[in-house]
Amino acid sequence: MIKGRILTLLTLTLIITSALPLLNGLAEKTVETETSSQFTHTVFAEECTATWCPNCPNAAEALYNIYESGDYPFYYVALVDDMNPIAKARNKNYVINLYKIYALPTVYFDGGDTNIVGSKPTVQETEAEYRNLIQQEGQRTPWQPITMSSTATWDGNAKITVTVNVTNEGSRAYLGRLRSYITEIESRWLDKNGNPYHFGFLDFAINKPILISPHKTKTYTTTWDGTKNHKGQTFPDITADNIMVITTLSHWIPHYRTGYQGGIYKQRYFAFYVDQTTASTPIL
Repeated sequence: MIKGRILTLLTLTLIITSALPLLNGLAEKTVETETSSQFTHTVFAEECTATWCPNCPNAAEALYNIYESGDYPFYYVALVDDMNPIAKARNKNYVINLYKIYALPTVYFDGGDTNIVGSKPTVQETEAEYRNLIQQEGQRTPWQPITMSSTATWDGNAKITVTVNVTNEGSRAYLGRLRSYITEIESRWLDKNGNPYHFGFLDFAINKPILISPHKTKTYTTTWDGTKNHKGQTFPDITADNIMVITTLSHWIPHYRTGYQGGIYKQRYFAFYVDQTTASTPIL
């Protein structure tokens, strides 16, 4: 009788012990899901980079690892400074005092609310820094509650029709800027290590100010043509399965921000916070 009880206890102990890794894994996933579910909006990042930059590959890999993990509602674009004049203008817009990068890589989160200049010695350390800021941005309260959806339709011959629906859920009129970034999921441009960037920015399909009344929805549609001239470049060779259109909405209020490099240099710029982000791949 006693031996039977001992055997039963041993069996239960073995079952519980063997199940602990699974239970721990479930607990970790639950915590991650709860963290993501508390996000007030989908977080957006702009990776300011260049193909010659020796410190940029760590940033590129870290951002892609985070995106691929699916841990957060998160999208990003790679603004390859030396390959795309439209990206360069976004990186260094001195005229209206927007981003003024001092060194590469610089990653701006949610329209510049926060930023990180440079990268850590390893991909893992760089990724940890980015994750902290994504979680921080995810808790930020948008200026107005916004819901947004988008579709992209492949029209053939490098043409994409982009449609964006924006709903102002708030009680005040919303004034902001809508941007739809045409990106290549695997970019034509390679980083210093010879690896392709991801979500390499080609051009804006939409880049315009918008005004939406409280509790109203507006639809914006345009057709982007890769065969046309885009500041001296054409993209007739894009393919539907390698395109993602990432759309952001940032509100009109400027916020004065300062960036740091090694705690020494300070770059000052105006940030216009991103309140919502959505993305779509072309439907054939």
